[in-house]
Amino acid sequence: MNQQRHQQYFRTGQRRPSNIGSLVNRIFESSGPAGKLRGRAQDLVTTYLYHAREAAARNDGVAMEACLQYAEHYRRIMNGIREESEERHRQAARDI
Repeated sequence: MNQQRHQQYFRTGQRRPSNIGSLVNRIFESSGPAGKLRGRAQDLVTTYLYHAREAAARNDGVAMEACLQYAEHYRRIMNGIREESEERHRQAARDI
């Protein structure tokens, strides 16, 4: 009986439905010029921009540029999530 239950829930080829909300709220771990950071992509962009401004105030151009590059990386992740969400909405509208 236990084997039947196991096979029922774990059939090959089945995938769990993905949810865009889980992508938006996904927690990233980043080891960048500002040290180890953890948070959503949006939070990491904000944090790296803050550190870039602080580095600029210290006249540390290298650290500022590094923080800006990390911020751009997480901004691209956010844009990818947004584009995927829009594509799913368009697909759902076509299916209706």
